[in-house]
Amino acid sequence: MTAYEIEPDLEFWLPVPREFPGDGFQTPEEWAEDLSQCAIPDDAGLRETYRQLAVDVAVNQFEESSHTFWYSPEDGHALGTAHLAIFEDDPESSLEEIARPEYESVTPLHLESFKSGVFGKVVQTASTIASEEIAFDQIQASAAIGHIRTVGRSHGMIFVLEAYDADLTTLGFMMEPMVEFFESVSFAEDDEGEES
Repeated sequence: MTAYEIEPDLEFWLPVPREFPGDGFQTPEEWAEDLSQCAIPDDAGLRETYRQLAVDVAVNQFEESSHTFWYSPEDGHALGTAHLAIFEDDPESSLEEIARPEYESVTPLHLESFKSGVFGKVVQTASTIASEEIAFDQIQASAAIGHIRTVGRSHGMIFVLEAYDADLTTLGFMMEPMVEFFESVSFAEDDEGEES
């Protein structure tokens, strides 16, 4: 069986523990405190705001995702969350079909393909969903919610990285890093049949 490893650029992406206790942290609050101390050591007020945001990210992960990553660039220009789900490949479905959302976008659907050194091709869509059609507790109500979906296939698996945000500017900042994120994935044959 093929195992995968993800090593994202930590200047942009922070892996979020999927459960607690986990990854050396007993609680989301403990993880957020450690993260905020490292990220903002000299400003107590800003550090507390960052800590609260980190707690929100940790406790509001999508259950169907395999991994959660916090888009938290070092210069602080935007903060967003991306959820990575990994599925068994469906060879009869194109990447474009998989990347399209299940709903009708209230704005013109944007679909773009990119060459990938790891996946060969990565497809990304950008769409907008009316907020009354979506019920994610972690997203505040707004007239519309932006949705970025980035997909690639390799080694019999489909990787789907998604981000939702009411702040479309944040999603705009995340689009290119989400494509680049796919270059951080590597594959290796695992004799024990375990995936990381």
